[in-house]
Amino acid sequence: MNRKRNSFRLTFTLAVVLLTGIVFFLISVLSNLQGVRVDMTSDNLFTLSDSAVKILEDLKVPVQVKLYVTPADKMPTQLRNLERDITEQMRNFADVSGGMLQFSVHNPQDDEEMQQNLTAKGIQPFQVQSIEKDEMGIKVIWSAMTIAYKDKPEEVLPRLLPQDLAGIEQSIIDPIYRLTREKTPRVGVFAPKKEVDQQMAMMYMQQGMKPPEPQDQFTKLAQLLQQSHYDVVPVNLTASEPLPDDLDCLVVMALTRFNERQVYEINSALRGGLPVVLAVQSHEYNYAPGRNGGWTVSGVEQESGLEPMLEKFGLPVSEDHFFDEAMETIDLPREVNLGGMRMQTREPVKIPIQIRVTENQMLQDSPVVNRISQLFYLWGTPVEPDPDTLSKNGLSATNLIVSSPNCWAMAFDTAPLPGSALDPRGKQMEGAQPLLVQAQGTFPDTYADAGVPPWPAGQDSTQIDDAQLGPGPGAQPSPSTLLVVGSAKMFDDNILGAAQNSVLIRNAVDYLAGSEDLLSIRAKSLTQRVIRPVQSGEKMIWRLFVVLLVPVVLAVYGAMRAGMRRKDAARYAEALHHRG
Repeated sequence: MNRKRNSFRLTFTLAVVLLTGIVFFLISVLSNLQGVRVDMTSDNLFTLSDSAVKILEDLKVPVQVKLYVTPADKMPTQLRNLERDITEQMRNFADVSGGMLQFSVHNPQDDEEMQQNLTAKGIQPFQVQSIEKDEMGIKVIWSAMTIAYKDKPEEVLPRLLPQDLAGIEQSIIDPIYRLTREKTPRVGVFAPKKEVDQQMAMMYMQQGMKPPEPQDQFTKLAQLLQQSHYDVVPVNLTASEPLPDDLDCLVVMALTRFNERQVYEINSALRGGLPVVLAVQSHEYNYAPGRNGGWTVSGVEQESGLEPMLEKFGLPVSEDHFFDEAMETIDLPREVNLGGMRMQTREPVKIPIQIRVTENQMLQDSPVVNRISQLFYLWGTPVEPDPDTLSKNGLSATNLIVSSPNCWAMAFDTAPLPGSALDPRGKQMEGAQPLLVQAQGTFPDTYADAGVPPWPAGQDSTQIDDAQLGPGPGAQPSPSTLLVVGSAKMFDDNILGAAQNSVLIRNAVDYLAGSEDLLSIRAKSLTQRVIRPVQSGEKMIWRLFVVLLVPVVLAVYGAMRAGMRRKDAARYAEALHHRG
């Protein structure tokens, strides 16, 4: 017996030593091998899109990506895996690029010189809540990234947190693509300045003062496109400053009246194959505080001069008051009397000319809108495609954005809007109306019969030959794309940052200026999975299941198991008795 035990112990010991050696050998060998990454998320959050792979594989010159992050041991508990998760993603990018994407991690926590350099780039540490054991506090951490290519200005991602990991592909590939493309697309922006109201100008002149200069309303639009690495060219469309002939895209904000020659130049450029974004504002509104509270809203007529051209295309924009039950709130200044003191407060105003557009109102198959969840369509009106006219012109049109079904209209009038007009009750709803339409094809020359209109009096048209000002009727027409949206106000300096209006205009320019690869890189995000509403009776059933049924089942199982063990014990005792 003892010999058998000793033999077993020896065999077991040798087996353990042998298996331990095998394990250490496998660890030393396999630790140097490239691991296999499997994306098991239902949203494919960590799988590179085909366009991202193409952009990385096409890199010819190294791109330096640097992560500046606080070490894991000094991070709050919920952020200790941040560096590891970002590093895994970036190593995947580096592998795909064949080493052209060079990634490195830096710790600025105790390096004052590095901190000063980062501050100069606009990178600052920030505060996050820290929960350690049973204590809650605040920690100051670094978590930022820079992307550098050749001698171009660095791209900066000033803050990276775990919730940003789902969209890190877009955050990294977007600037890499823009930095490394061989030719920077040129985008013309025609955004007329807002003229001073005539009554206001008269008041200034009566007081012997010079009226204010016209106001630029779209400075942020140009800045946004410049930040996206486009060569932005301000367009004035005058005889001395015509439309440049090397543009890749033209953006027109129709918030003032265009003269006939300017409309002709836009038509000629479009007919010659230049893609155009056309934002048409049919009217604006003035808000005045009511004496007894509330607000008086009055329409301000706004003619762009583009209406005849758009009508001949088959893409007229409605000039009626347009209302939608899906409303957005804006804050307006209001003076109040508090104890004899005049004070200015801000009052929330929510009326149906301030239209909110949500994701389910957008054509998700279109790259122009498929990354947008919400828009603020301020004072806009519908685009009204005419299928017969479009077909006659050989154009196709697609509705990219529509209103909600609960919308209504009223003939435009500059008189104050009655309260009944703003109330959806009792209104005949018109169903979903097109707000953004994409038209494609070879656009007609709407001046073919009328001839080329002259420049307005006062402009020196002798400086430039008309033949140099655009394709014109005699030029070879080419297919093009026109995006018509019934609101220009949604892109002005006050509204561009609302909702995702800035994403819409940037997507439109990306699409028209030849940056389709960027648009096909989907912005990944976690699907919001919520528990469906549960009725009271169903709740009671689940409570009984958890509180009563599960313990009963366990008790029955225990009793059956005990009975089986007793039977096994009885059989064993009887077997021993027979042996004895």
